[in-house]
Amino acid sequence: MGLLHNQELGGWRAPEGESYPDPRAGEIVVFEDFFKRGFGIPVHPFLQGLLLYYEIGICNLHPNSILLISTFIHLCEAYVGIEPHSDLFRYLFCLRKKGAVGGSKIAGGVYLNLCDGMKNRYLNCPWNTSLTEWYKKWFYIREESGSSTFCDVGYIPEKRVSWTDRPDFTGQVADQMKLIDWSRLDRPGVVGNFICRRVMPWQRRVHSAYEYAGSQDPTRMSPEGLEKAEVQQLMNELFNFIDDNFVQSSDRMHAFKLGRPAPKVNK
Repeated sequence: MGLLHNQELGGWRAPEGESYPDPRAGEIVVFEDFFKRGFGIPVHPFLQGLLLYYEIGICNLHPNSILLISTFIHLCEAYVGIEPHSDLFRYLFCLRKKGAVGGSKIAGGVYLNLCDGMKNRYLNCPWNTSLTEWYKKWFYIREESGSSTFCDVGYIPEKRVSWTDRPDFTGQVADQMKLIDWSRLDRPGVVGNFICRRVMPWQRRVHSAYEYAGSQDPTRMSPEGLEKAEVQQLMNELFNFIDDNFVQSSDRMHAFKLGRPAPKVNK
């Protein structure tokens, strides 16, 4: 699906038979399932700040947390018309440590979850939770000169106060939440939009999603469009559409772009 540039352009390489990640100097470890969920290099500044704030590395996150962050970034840019905001993120989400049973304590050792009381105030639709052994499918990617993305494959994160800390001005953030027409949004709509645009929300880009200019936009991974069947196949991998609690929005909001600008908000 063209989720990653070719090896020469993208600066990535496959493992060479090793049973455990062993990156060279200047490389970070990434997992195949991350790229299906909007991950890209170089990493968006919002993510750099988030990883530093929580004191975790990229490889500590579960693929569904990668998708959750991608969805939040694209929601802010393409449906609210703002840059992703850490206060809004911390108002909605908290970080938790995975239970001790099964899997790796490093890869996917922590995950993001909605804070108490937020379940009915955010985008609807359950993720696909049947991922197994995703952490065994990794490769190495060369990090851009001058950037610094923490990804220590031996680092086991410990719970910190920042993981559940809420923003200081929760009242102001709650007022921002009221400006969003949640009844016309759902996760598959937001995710499907950045997939069809062939944009990786995690990636640092030359402009935000609300300035998207179409098939020749420089933030796209490729100018070629995806077939409807390809998009549906990927969406079926990401979401559990048979969940009885999911009700798709019948009047989905259209994403902002250059030809459909976000409305100006009076300050």
